[in-house]
Amino acid sequence: RGAGASLMPAGASCVSRTRALVPRRARRPSAVVAADAASARRRRLSDRRGEFVGTPSPRRSNRVVVMSSSLAATGAETGAETRPKVAVGQMCATDDVEANFRTCEKLATLASDAGCAMLFLPECFAFIGRKGEDALAIMEPLDGPLMTRYRDLARAKNIWLSLGGFPELGPDAGHRLNAHVLVDADGEIRASYRKIHLFDVDVPNGPLLMESKTASPGSEIVAADSPIGRLGMMICYDLRFPELFSALRYECGARVMLVPSAFTRPTGAAHWEVLLRARAIETQSYVIAAAQCGVHSEGRASYGHSIIVDPWGEVIAKLDDPDEGVGIAVAKIDLRGLEETRAKIPIETHRRGLGDRTAFPVTIAEM
Repeated sequence: RGAGASLMPAGASCVSRTRALVPRRARRPSAVVAADAASARRRRLSDRRGEFVGTPSPRRSNRVVVMSSSLAATGAETGAETRPKVAVGQMCATDDVEANFRTCEKLATLASDAGCAMLFLPECFAFIGRKGEDALAIMEPLDGPLMTRYRDLARAKNIWLSLGGFPELGPDAGHRLNAHVLVDADGEIRASYRKIHLFDVDVPNGPLLMESKTASPGSEIVAADSPIGRLGMMICYDLRFPELFSALRYECGARVMLVPSAFTRPTGAAHWEVLLRARAIETQSYVIAAAQCGVHSEGRASYGHSIIVDPWGEVIAKLDDPDEGVGIAVAKIDLRGLEETRAKIPIETHRRGLGDRTAFPVTIAEM
């Protein structure tokens, strides 16, 4: 994977999980997924739908997980469409679960009618409470009734859904997991990523948000194959950690980075687009960032500006009303063009493994 050293943390391991894209009746009724060699643990794969279920285990160190399938990593080697159409969504979620579902259903209909292979929904698509602990009341496992409704929606609209941040059942009654869930057009869960970097910030001229009070961090770096190529899965605040993007590209082979978000208005106005474009340029990847917008409740508002950026850093899709608009923006993902961009400036072959302090010692010239 180029000249650079591994980006995995010490003690981490790389796990590849493979599932074929075949009709449900042809799938095995159960499977066992291998975990760390250092502390192997087994999780049951649901007979009916294929998601991981059961009580979350204590997470000790980050691992790199690639959910691979019969779709090629680039999406091109099998003769798949090399310019698939996608939709990035924008909405203003509240604490009304039913109203949020109706909005997502509307966006899925728009995307399906536009001929899109995938729709990307923002963080907190299903629920934004008035207080941080409100989400604890609706958290559920990924085979629960609320997630089942969204899986049924994907099946009904025949479209893949990136569900950007779902209140998954956590390790205890006081903590949930912020889960980014990838659902295919058959309603099957293909992958799930739990947000690693939690947002504990007193925003200047904005709210005090302490996500870790009611959420537990994830510990797996997750990529997954899809009709538009291999996806790097993240959530919101992860955008500020470029080492995660690098791991997804160079360890996992991701070509499309996903950053579903609910950015605050002050931080969004200052940093949103410039960070997204920088990550696209750094990794020579598409970046798709679905966003919450508008006022959710007293004291809580989001920046909006859902966007798709190409590997050259150009914005190729955004909403006409980026601040308050609820809807979708559509673009084509050019997989061959992505490879051409990477060939023009071959960053991967130029990387030097700067994390190796034996080869690259640090010198600080102090005053």
